[in-house]
Amino acid sequence: MFKRKPQKAASTDLNEDRKLRAMIERTQAVIEFEVDGTILRANDNFLQTLGYTLEEIQGKHHSMFVYPSFVKTDRYKNMWRELAEGKPQTDQFPRLRKDGEVVWIQATYAPYLNEDGAVERIVKIATDITKRRMEILGIAAALEHLRNGDLTHRCAPSDIDDIGRLSTAYNEAVDSLQTAIRTVRDVADGVSRTAGQLNGSSAELSQRTENQAATLEETAAALEELTATVRSAAEGARDVEGNVQNARVTAEKSGQVVKDAVEAMSKIEESSQGIAKIISVIDDIAFQTNLLALNAGVEAARAGEAGRGFAVVASEVRSLALRSADAAGEIKGLIEQSTRHVSDGVTLVGRAGTELETIITSVNSISENVTDIARGAEEQSITLNEINTGIGHLDEVTQHNAAMVEETTAASQTLSSDANVMTQEMAKFVSEGEMKIAKHVAPIPSAPKTPQAEPELRTGT
Repeated sequence: MFKRKPQKAASTDLNEDRKLRAMIERTQAVIEFEVDGTILRANDNFLQTLGYTLEEIQGKHHSMFVYPSFVKTDRYKNMWRELAEGKPQTDQFPRLRKDGEVVWIQATYAPYLNEDGAVERIVKIATDITKRRMEILGIAAALEHLRNGDLTHRCAPSDIDDIGRLSTAYNEAVDSLQTAIRTVRDVADGVSRTAGQLNGSSAELSQRTENQAATLEETAAALEELTATVRSAAEGARDVEGNVQNARVTAEKSGQVVKDAVEAMSKIEESSQGIAKIISVIDDIAFQTNLLALNAGVEAARAGEAGRGFAVVASEVRSLALRSADAAGEIKGLIEQSTRHVSDGVTLVGRAGTELETIITSVNSISENVTDIARGAEEQSITLNEINTGIGHLDEVTQHNAAMVEETTAASQTLSSDANVMTQEMAKFVSEGEMKIAKHVAPIPSAPKTPQAEPELRTGT
């Protein structure tokens, strides 16, 4: 703030003060007010900025430069109260030109103090920043479009150095973002398509895996049943093997019995032949006795009475000889019949022995085959157990694969969902070429002409 200096100091610095004031008057818009806000004077820079002449504003109140709605606010009243208390005010302010346009100024309201320290007047030093302000608002508008996902707007170039660099940096950043968004969108679309294909393939693989698991489960059950059947067959084969071994032993024993019977029948045949010979001898003896008895009877008849007793005896002997001959003949017939039967028996027993030998050979062959069958059935049972174990392990692996396929399906669905979300998020951005009319440059907002269009950023002082 300004304060009147003592006379000696003022004379010493008079030249410097004049130079400083001349520089300010030449480069800045300067206006002076009474403490109550009444306009005292204004330099040419201020008058040109607001479009007035000095006569049009002198003696009028500061409120002619602000929105009427703002004049009624406590904020405006407090500004002049604080200035009257000697408190300076520095900020950016919107001000109304004579033609109704709004200009923005960077200004300081400085209380000018007298020698007693009281506020004598208010001096305002300002710079027109309307162009800078509007270009900043243009950048803000472009940022608002960017916030809404519109990448078609660009900032206009500026001859203000820092704003020009900011506009260029913004445009380049949006270009890079647009390229990145397009790339991400393309990648998201590709991921979405791939995820969809993967999801379909995973679903099909899951169905096939489930079918395979069900088939393996049925196969495992069938193999388990087959294993039990083969195990039972192996046990049955072992039992049959034991029975065949017993039958072979029995057949061998029967063969030996038949051999013994053949030998016994042979001996019986020999004995029958011996008896037949004895009977033949007896028959011969009976025949001879009969002849002797017949001769004795003839001789007794010749002897007459003396030989009658002898004739009786001879007759009896002859009768006994005849009966002996008859008995011997009958015995001979029986012996011959018995011999034939024994011979037939020997033949049959021999044939039975031969058949038993064949049976024993067949039983031995059957025993060997049954042994091989039992051994093969046991090996088959062991192999089936191993296959059953392998099928069980394969079933476990298939179940694990099914679980992994389900996890893969869930992951692909999540990936597809995430890709869709990414695509939807990318769809919020509008790139150049996607609109029929692309607004390539964000326009610089024009200054409002009416109080209703009062800017929101700073409207007060």
